[in-house]
Amino acid sequence: MGTKMAIGKSSARKLFGVIDLVGPLTAGRALFLASLGVTIVALERGFNWSLQLPGHHGLEAMALLVLARLSCTNPWSATLVGASAAVAAPFLGASHGVLMPLFYVLPGLVLDLGYRLSPRFGRALLFLPVLAALAYAAKPAVRVFANQAFGMQFGSLRAGPVYPIITHLLFGFLGALAAVLVWRATESRLRQ
Repeated sequence: MGTKMAIGKSSARKLFGVIDLVGPLTAGRALFLASLGVTIVALERGFNWSLQLPGHHGLEAMALLVLARLSCTNPWSATLVGASAAVAAPFLGASHGVLMPLFYVLPGLVLDLGYRLSPRFGRALLFLPVLAALAYAAKPAVRVFANQAFGMQFGSLRAGPVYPIITHLLFGFLGALAAVLVWRATESRLRQ
C-alpha cells in the first residue's frame, strides 16, 4: 500500500478553489450583496440595545459594506448593499423615520465614491477604514443638517453634534479595519 489517503486534510486553495473572492457583478454576487444589506438590518434589529453610543452599529454595518467593496469589482457594490438594506428595513421592522432609506444608502455611496476617487490608495491598510469612518459619519452630518434646516429632532443629537460624529467615526473605522484585516488574512491563506 504505497499511497495513503489523507482524511480531513485539504488545503484552503482546494477548499475555496471554486470561489473567486473578487469578481464582477454576476447574479450570484448580486444576491450575495443583497444578503449583506439584509444582514446589516437584521443585526441592527437583533442587537437593538440602548448603549447610549450613537453609531455603535457601525461596527457591523461598515464591516459588511467594506466586504462588499472588496469582493466586487462593480464600482457601486457598497451602494447596492446599502440600497438592499433600505429596501429590507421596513420588512424587518426597522424604523428610523422619513430619512431611513438615506441612512442606509449614504454610507455605501460615500464609500464607493471615495474609493473611485482614490483607487491608488485602495491597498493601503488604513485607506478603507478611514474612508469608511468618513462614510459612516455622513449619517450624523445629515442629521445635523436636517435638524438645523428643517427642525427635525434626533435622539443622537441630544448632547450636540460633536459626540455622535466622533462615535460614528470611531465605530465606522473599527468595523472597516476588522473587515480589511479579515480580508487580508483570507487572501493570504488562499495564496498558500
